[in-house]
Amino acid sequence: MTRTVEILPHDPAPPEKRPLVELLSLALPTIAQMTSYTVMQFTDTYMLSRVSDTAATAAAQAGMVEFSLLSFGVGVLLLVNTLVSQSYGAGDFRSCGRYLWQGIWVSLCFGLVTLPILPLAGPMFRAIGHRESMASMEATFFSVLLAAATLKLLSVSVGQFLLAVNRPNVVLVAAASAAGVNAVMNWVFIYGHLGAPALGVAGSAWSTNCALLVELLILVAVASRPAMVTKFHANDWKPRRAMMRTLLAVGAPSGVQVVAEVLAWTLFTVWVVARFGETAMAANNYTFRFMSVSFMPIFGVSTAVTALVGRYLGMKRPDIAAKRAHLGFFVAASYTFLCGMLFFFGRRALLGLFTRDPEVLRVGELLLTFAAAYQVFDAMYIIYNGALRGAGDTFVPAMVTGGLCWGFTVLGAYGVARLFPSLGVVGPWTMAMTYGAILGCYLLVRFQRGRWKDIRLGPVAAAGFDVILPPAVSNVPVASAKLPDLQLTPEP
Repeated sequence: MTRTVEILPHDPAPPEKRPLVELLSLALPTIAQMTSYTVMQFTDTYMLSRVSDTAATAAAQAGMVEFSLLSFGVGVLLLVNTLVSQSYGAGDFRSCGRYLWQGIWVSLCFGLVTLPILPLAGPMFRAIGHRESMASMEATFFSVLLAAATLKLLSVSVGQFLLAVNRPNVVLVAAASAAGVNAVMNWVFIYGHLGAPALGVAGSAWSTNCALLVELLILVAVASRPAMVTKFHANDWKPRRAMMRTLLAVGAPSGVQVVAEVLAWTLFTVWVVARFGETAMAANNYTFRFMSVSFMPIFGVSTAVTALVGRYLGMKRPDIAAKRAHLGFFVAASYTFLCGMLFFFGRRALLGLFTRDPEVLRVGELLLTFAAAYQVFDAMYIIYNGALRGAGDTFVPAMVTGGLCWGFTVLGAYGVARLFPSLGVVGPWTMAMTYGAILGCYLLVRFQRGRWKDIRLGPVAAAGFDVILPPAVSNVPVASAKLPDLQLTPEP
């Protein structure tokens, strides 16, 4: 039996924003959020570098390994943004809260699944050949972070929901608050102030967990407000088979893509670069900290592009969705070009913030030169990957990203490091830069081909509904449907 869904128009839509204003009004709070995370990473590295280069490097590498284990879940949860954005754009506000809760259930389950890995921390770092002193610090940092992994996953789910329903400032406040808490707690626990013991690397990990808890509490406090509950059904906590299936079906390729890339870069750091000793690892760690100044804000722009692409596809306007994606790349490329100039011309002064070791400085200057050349391609990859994710085009990009990343960044880089050790870190980094250039160009071409415009997401399309649309009334150039209210036969 075919059921009918009638979509009724809203009250007159608000005046149209200019494209750049629309993008930046959503992106700037998200950029500031990502900048807050960068500040947290910088704070950890800087404060631990006052202890030793080894402590700073151990914490950074253990953090990468821990995140690589969570990255599949994070990749799935990024699709909460896509699904909620498309529901928001179609006026199906009831589904917004329901998709939030599917993300929460995924967060809880995935967090529990990671806990049995805790006893393997020490043997894991020793197995890849790190010295006992470094492996011990890495295992400590990893274990403390992983024990509270569910906090991070829940924050991703609730944060993506709030971004999708146009509440980016809340996400910004939560992230900035977390960065502030992290800095204070680092001062207390790393160095042993206010009567606390000096815990070093372990203190940095506990500070991060405190910061994550504060971030989650702020996000939950806003998402559970009566206005949010009334409009978006944010208390509709029941697991829903069709919606969960949609989230997992579309999110799993995204999760594979994220875990493939994060794990590949983690192995590049702790396995490939490690062949050249702890000096190379320290230089690589500091280089990644500066690269995060470039790519973390671009992830903020990408998240905004994901939301806008999903929203305009929900409004049946793929033409505007494409324009917002290209605008996002223009903004991102401009920023990363400036970062590249800073990395190249200021490389010695930048590295001097972390270390005075002449050999670490020499290797680090070389790596920052590679980072400078990589910037625009990185922006191309991040933005167009986010645009395709907003349309639900996740499977093929995930497979291509995984194949290229492992082929160049892990296997290719390891092969060069082993067969041509005289090249030093130049060999592996050449392979990594080649990977970034190829992937960025591929995703741009895939987006330009436009097949993502025909993708349909959500359980409604698969459930046998006939959809009755109202006459289109324009609130953007060229006729388009305004945001609608979607009335469905109640789901059991």
